[in-house]
Amino acid sequence: MASSIPQFQTLLTVEEFRKLVHKHFEKNISEGQLYDIRDLERFNTDDAYTLMFIQHGQFDTTFNEDRALHCFDGSFSWRKRHNVYDISTNEFPADYFDRHAIYFKNHDKFNHPILHFVVRSLHKGQEDNEAIKRFITYHFEKHQRETPGQRIVILFDMSEAGIGHIDYDLVKFIISSMQTLYPGLLAYLLMYKMPFLLSAVWRLIRTWMSSEADRFVKFADAKSIMDFIAPDQLSKQMGGTADDS
Repeated sequence: MASSIPQFQTLLTVEEFRKLVHKHFEKNISEGQLYDIRDLERFNTDDAYTLMFIQHGQFDTTFNEDRALHCFDGSFSWRKRHNVYDISTNEFPADYFDRHAIYFKNHDKFNHPILHFVVRSLHKGQEDNEAIKRFITYHFEKHQRETPGQRIVILFDMSEAGIGHIDYDLVKFIISSMQTLYPGLLAYLLMYKMPFLLSAVWRLIRTWMSSEADRFVKFADAKSIMDFIAPDQLSKQMGGTADDS
């Protein structure tokens, strides 16, 4: 099973990539309008953070310079536009945390933290999508600040979910986050108990993902999820022994 989880190597040094970025975006950086100076400081000093962009720009034995530079520009300009650096818990009502629709808990067998998305707890057309996107961003950002370089598992709990729970706008945001906004953050995406009726929905979602996405998407049922997550790290609702609270 370990071989099915994407593995990464480094084909370019951190310093080489920083020089490449500063040369390519010299005008944008010097003008100080497009990127948050605090994000640039982090990029210039936090090797683990910079490495995530490098690893996102490489597959197999090659480094895709254009891909990595596009990812840097897309991520950093988005961060400035949305003031991501200053995101905090004060922006969200207590209900966002209490409802346990999106939350970090426990680790998989490779010690990746698990970010849970309980799909049945989100209702298409009834949510403030921009606020939910901000809440998702908060979780990504908090994890990346506290443990830079550590990849995560996104566990989509699809049990009891139906068409009315699938919001394409939020799904597109999550995909964009993994492919551009938070490069190198995803270890893999684990789809748990996807109902057969949502198979057509998945085929549509798949068209929004890059050609390498198959490496990062795993499917599991009540039995095979144990291949990825040990019982003591899995909730009782999913057949494990971990505390559900």
